[in-house]
Amino acid sequence: MVTKDGQPVEFFLTPGATADIRGLKFFAFDLPEGSTIYADWAYNDYELEDVLSMVGLHFQPMRKKNLKRQFAPYIQFLQHYHRKRIETSISQTEQRFPKTIHATSSEGFELKVVLFILSLSFRCASDKVAT
Repeated sequence: MVTKDGQPVEFFLTPGATADIRGLKFFAFDLPEGSTIYADWAYNDYELEDVLSMVGLHFQPMRKKNLKRQFAPYIQFLQHYHRKRIETSISQTEQRFPKTIHATSSEGFELKVVLFILSLSFRCASDKVAT
């Protein structure tokens, strides 16, 4: 999860075989009431959307054109706008990764990935302070 400025603030790792939507169900949404969460089309789950709505969170994943619950055009515009920010954050994180990550255990690999993400978060925070 990134802020509207692209600063990573929360993440978790799942095995590669785990579907995005399945992993999202384990995410602890510790957000202020009324927050809007934008997501891509891999996260379409009407039940999860309804549950988050009941606790005051607006979960707005992008929709494929053939799905029933479509968002208003202005929300679709916002989804695409914020999606670009998220994709930029992901590419900035990937730029920090070396071509290969040498680790002798899964814990070591996870630690290195976490440190790369933290370095981006610190960089975003320091850039924000500098401006």
